Amino acid sequence: MNRINKDKAIESRKGKRKTKVFKLMEGHCLDGNQGIYKVQEFLGNGSFGNVVKCTKLGSQECYAIKIMNCSRAGQEEFEMMKLIKDLDPDENHLIKMFECFTFHSVTCIVYELLDVSLFDSYKRDSSTRTHLCLIRVIAQQLLKALKALKSIGVAHCDITLDNIMFTDPDSVNVKLIDFGLAVETKKLSTETDIQVTPFRAPEVILGLPLDESVDMWALGVVLACVYFGNYPFPSKTEYETIRAMVLCTPEEYTETTGQQVEIKNHVINLDAMMHEHRDMFEAHDDDDHRAFIDLLKNMLEVNPQNRITPIQALEHDFITMKHLAGKTIPIINSRGATEKNETPA
Repeated sequence: MNRINKDKAIESRKGKRKTKVFKLMEGHCLDGNQGIYKVQEFLGNGSFGNVVKCTKLGSQECYAIKIMNCSRAGQEEFEMMKLIKDLDPDENHLIKMFECFTFHSVTCIVYELLDVSLFDSYKRDSSTRTHLCLIRVIAQQLLKALKALKSIGVAHCDITLDNIMFTDPDSVNVKLIDFGLAVETKKLSTETDIQVTPFRAPEVILGLPLDESVDMWALGVVLACVYFGNYPFPSKTEYETIRAMVLCTPEEYTETTGQQVEIKNHVINLDAMMHEHRDMFEAHDDDDHRAFIDLLKNMLEVNPQNRITPIQALEHDFITMKHLAGKTIPIINSRGATEKNETPA
């Protein structure tokens, strides 16, 4: 599973015009509104600019500062962060913004410093599958984030493995980051260029009316990636992706048409992969795996009108664990540690 480049989507939405950026190096200081920030190291870069780790002079506090090449993109991201500022960032698992300032005509947005992304965490431990209990914890947190965004009429439009980060080492707490492509739902149109191909909802590909349910689809793809270790749909081109959605699994296509097809060109068989995944763990519960697959199917519903909503998903058995009443199940207390716990009958 490779990292996805979203630069084209950013350029399409925000334009290619860039501000002339000063040469930034480790040790440089940035004059903010709430203090002076000293650059410690570079955390990432892209068409948007750079993300650097900084310390505020006079304290030991560390921050992640996003330095934007395009002033328009920087201002739009700041405006979006102001729109969601009243949502509790910790309770709703959204990245926290502290301030925005201009330095040498460049927009700088100061965020809390988080740990690693879901993509980097998976890449580091690619030899092992993610335990279903950890997937449940991650899913519940991100569904809360989607519920909060839906409540204020905002769609993130760029949910990927890279844009979900753990808050600190060994923690199972995650936050949704990067609102650079976020938009008010009422402003979504069929011409809006959102999402990257592996996480792109079918209605986006087909140019149909859009709403915040595009985020539910993308989250479904994220959870499928974590569970299966690969993207659930082929993703080299939009045509290949939508073709797989229409044709369903190889088994379903063969049953319908009588023709044999190559698996690589089609969607993963969720039910078949469930058996492979559960057998990798000594202790597994069939009902729990079936509940997860059912939730996944509802999240990856091709028709957005029938797709599960954040509130409905939070009430799904996989999240509430009603189907596990009275059973002893592993409880995740860190990214790599589990302990046994009995659920209430």
